[in-house]
Amino acid sequence: MKEEGSTSANHNQMTAAREPFTAVIVRRWWLLAAVTAAQLCAAAALRVLPLARVRSIAGRWRRPSRWFVRDSSERVAWAIDATGRRLGSFSSCLARAVIAEMLLDPLNGPVIFSLGVRHAADGRFQAHAWIAQADRVLVGASTEDFVPIVTWTGGGE
Repeated sequence: MKEEGSTSANHNQMTAAREPFTAVIVRRWWLLAAVTAAQLCAAAALRVLPLARVRSIAGRWRRPSRWFVRDSSERVAWAIDATGRRLGSFSSCLARAVIAEMLLDPLNGPVIFSLGVRHAADGRFQAHAWIAQADRVLVGASTEDFVPIVTWTGGGE
């Protein structure tokens, strides 16, 4: 009888140990799904609306979106980059920046949205968008050699 009790106790401990891991997995998949949907919406909106209007709409969704996406800025940035790479042409640095501005936690410092330009080695003109927070670029590939032409601090509201 005593053995059975300890087996049940071991089973309960193992079940309790698995629950947080399962919850973490579910939370990560939820984050990836939410960020994917948001990027697809932002990409579609950017094809038909000016950037200022898209940022304004995203700004209005900032508070409700934080209810769906409750994670650290680093984890949200990871999800935006990870899903953006898989979305291919459906996701651009601009769409990623709009979504990052909407989803990143403002308690970690102001969110800085930047647009920059450069001339590539082959002479082509290139533009790039990135998001920084706490003096660190969180979303957007390397910003080296890009000259910022416009920078917004805070949400798109």
